[in-house]
Amino acid sequence: MASRRPTLALSRREGYESFRNRAAVVDRESADASNRSSGLASVDEESVTASLTPSVVSTNRAEALKRLQRAASSPVVTNDLRLRSETDEGKKVGSDSLCSLPECIDIESSPSATPSSSIQRNAGPFTIIAFVNSASGGGQGSKIYKSLQSHLGSAHVFDLHSCCPGNFPEDVLIRYAHDPNVRVLACGGDGTCGWIFSSLDKVWAKMLGQTDRVHLSKYREHLPVGIMPLGTGNDLSRQFGWGGEFRASMKDKSMVTSMQTSRLAGLDRWRCTILPMQNLSEEEKQIIPKILGESIHPVGRQPEEENVQIRSTVGVLHSLLDEDDLIHVTASQKKAQNSAKMNMSEPSHQLFDGVFCNYFSLGFDATIAYHFHQEREAHPEKFTSPTRNKIVYVEKSPLALRAPKLRKLIKVFVHNDQGQLVKLNVPKNCRAIILMNIQSYGGGNKLTTRAGNPTDGLIEVIFVSNLIRAATAAAMGPVVPFLRFRVAAQTDNVCIRTRCPLHCQVDGEPWLQGEGVISVKFHSRNSMLEKVKDSINCGCKSGAEEAVIEC
Repeated sequence: MASRRPTLALSRREGYESFRNRAAVVDRESADASNRSSGLASVDEESVTASLTPSVVSTNRAEALKRLQRAASSPVVTNDLRLRSETDEGKKVGSDSLCSLPECIDIESSPSATPSSSIQRNAGPFTIIAFVNSASGGGQGSKIYKSLQSHLGSAHVFDLHSCCPGNFPEDVLIRYAHDPNVRVLACGGDGTCGWIFSSLDKVWAKMLGQTDRVHLSKYREHLPVGIMPLGTGNDLSRQFGWGGEFRASMKDKSMVTSMQTSRLAGLDRWRCTILPMQNLSEEEKQIIPKILGESIHPVGRQPEEENVQIRSTVGVLHSLLDEDDLIHVTASQKKAQNSAKMNMSEPSHQLFDGVFCNYFSLGFDATIAYHFHQEREAHPEKFTSPTRNKIVYVEKSPLALRAPKLRKLIKVFVHNDQGQLVKLNVPKNCRAIILMNIQSYGGGNKLTTRAGNPTDGLIEVIFVSNLIRAATAAAMGPVVPFLRFRVAAQTDNVCIRTRCPLHCQVDGEPWLQGEGVISVKFHSRNSMLEKVKDSINCGCKSGAEEAVIEC
């Protein structure tokens, strides 16, 4: 049977707002790194993949798995790494050695860096750099772009919708990265914020290389991000006090004042690696536990201890590939497979390695988001405001009633408090699993009984039975707290094995994912700005410095 050529089916209109656009892994041999959109930006994965023949795709997948394995021990995701050439000056390394893409530099001596003394201040003691998605906010984005130019100066305001080579966010931000008094304003939804954080990752990778994370460096409080909410859910904006929707007053000077008086905070970000199982050879499957078992020595653990844990973890991860209990197709699997066939697009079998901020989910909530997204792509004229978006979302909610139970469709493993990977029992009636980093889900809903912290190095694992139960927890939870969901685990590492196509979503971006293995682990901690109601700014940084794992 001839292999089918995989496609990403991604909209170019989304650009780098799309998690999958940023995270899709392809073979570097088929994508010339010199053709990148900027010195630090990712390759256009869609155009590369669409041009490949089936035989080349097969080769690319094998090479991509090897690249994923090499990148697993680095805080830099796969697409931001490249193979170091044997001819690199002054270095004698093998062809499989990695370095961050571009070469690591001293930012103080870089020609692209601007000395602090020459940086213009446009907000009291601070310089505010604003990135506006002019396509967001139901037409408000373009008005905000012009308004911010009048308040901050045209040289400090950039339209993400019309980025060009040399003018991507990372190309701008690296000029200010050494200055602790520069603040970043992201004007858009959660996807826009994800793009800005991805750009910051490229900046820190260039400055720090592949061996360090920004929150462990002297730059941990540099380039903090504030948010002007222009999206539909705006969960990240809600988490840090910037509000759940755009208000007309944000176009005046008050937004600039809020950026000046906001306090420093932190945000954990999570690395999501997706490894499809379809069409993988036995040799390639054996690489998967090695990819998932790699670690880069978390804070507080000695390398010797970590190596022991890696060896034991790899043994557990091999059980993710067991096929013994996958032979019999259950009624739930048939229901899930039939549901997948009803969709217009084929399940994704692409490899992904990217980073998210808010949450990852799998199940009926992602199914609703998926059909909402399809409707928006087919009829954009219906989606002219956040209110109309929510109405369409409610109209798609009955689709959740057809979602299958997940107990026999997935395996879930998490790190316990000893750092060992253990299996987590999936409840019998579970129809969705949600991994929450912040306490705002689906447009401001708080689902859990245990208040998580976006800087504790932990992600909450929640099992959800059905839509009615979820709606009850969201609506009545503030009044009757026991109606909220119990947290099944708090951990820094989650592995999920899916046995059939299921809908997934990352920060509100949904897709249909084929059978495979999904890994979510702690990535880094970025500096944020939390809005304060008064004008007092203590300059404190919130959050614990070290993570304590519970399970």
